[in-house]
Amino acid sequence: MKLALDHTQRLNLHALLGAQRADVGSIRAIWSIQDRIALDADEEKAIEVKREMVASQERVVWNPALSVPAKESELSDPEIVRIKAAIQTWDSYGVNADRRWLEPIVELLFADPAPRQQNAE
Repeated sequence: MKLALDHTQRLNLHALLGAQRADVGSIRAIWSIQDRIALDADEEKAIEVKREMVASQERVVWNPALSVPAKESELSDPEIVRIKAAIQTWDSYGVNADRRWLEPIVELLFADPAPRQQNAE
């Protein structure tokens, strides 16, 4: 499946995947996804990415007034399953704050594959 993600989606999804607890094999699989969706150095510079430590955790911030074009990534079915699991088990939803970047991903990944037909009786 191809996902076209903007920089906000890429940065937040990268962080969400990085927060997962997993065995070594799963960690390596997550790193592979993170490597594919990560911003490159030029993209980070373009949106003024900064990393800071908050309560012993790295936090990534950027200038919200700046942007870079969306990037398409080809992800395998098992990788999509990992992303879906990370979203489903995430307990820090900020309903308003996260909706802008999360809703398009949720709509795509959790779309009903076949619309149900109603019986015409």
